Amino acid sequence: MNDIYKNILRILKTQNIHFEEIEHPPVLTCDESARYRKEHGWEGVGSKNIILHAKGRFYLIVTVAEKEIKARRFKKEFGTKNIRFATPEEVERITGCKIGAIPPFGYLNPEIPIYVDEEIFQHEYFMFNPAVHTKSIRIKTEDLKKIYKAVEQPVKFFSIKEGKIYFSDAKD
Repeated sequence: MNDIYKNILRILKTQNIHFEEIEHPPVLTCDESARYRKEHGWEGVGSKNIILHAKGRFYLIVTVAEKEIKARRFKKEFGTKNIRFATPEEVERITGCKIGAIPPFGYLNPEIPIYVDEEIFQHEYFMFNPAVHTKSIRIKTEDLKKIYKAVEQPVKFFSIKEGKIYFSDAKD
């Protein structure tokens, strides 16, 4: 059991959050995860978790699995035009996770700011890989908000309306 997975379980338990967990063959993509979750009868929105690099910092973007994220939309928020997706090596070094198992929270590095797509909260359930390619966890989206208020990292919500991106502090 890796340390991030243990930390995710600790957060869920200390916040008294009900969760479901399944084991499945290793997955590397959102589509593979969705297939196994559907086989288990799970409904809800799957997560896509992306690490961006800008001005020497790394940022976690949490969105819905089907959504395409355009890094350039974050240029004003991050204060630069030079934004790129982190390399697989950077992702592993910064988060301790491999691509395909990047979780939406639970990092041991409190320096990683988290940006969460508000579209997630239009669904009842949220599903994600908890830093392990062979596991999926499902929680209620209202509980995800509770988690983001409690984590050490700075957390902002974002929404995209009419091609513009808007940000708000998740801890308010």
